[in-house]
Amino acid sequence: MNILFGFIFLCVFLYTVGFSWTLWKEKNKLGAFAVFVLSAVIVTLPFITIFE
Repeated sequence: MNILFGFIFLCVFLYTVGFSWTLWKEKNKLGAFAVFVLSAVIVTLPFITIFE
């Protein structure tokens, strides 16, 4: 079950990084940075709560 959750979070991370990349190419650098930070938090928080 943890592998399934890990895969789902990885897919969400890749999707949001792709969106962040699109924002960066459209010269919206602040928005791209904010979306990237949000995606990094989305990926790291579940692993922190699983391993605690």
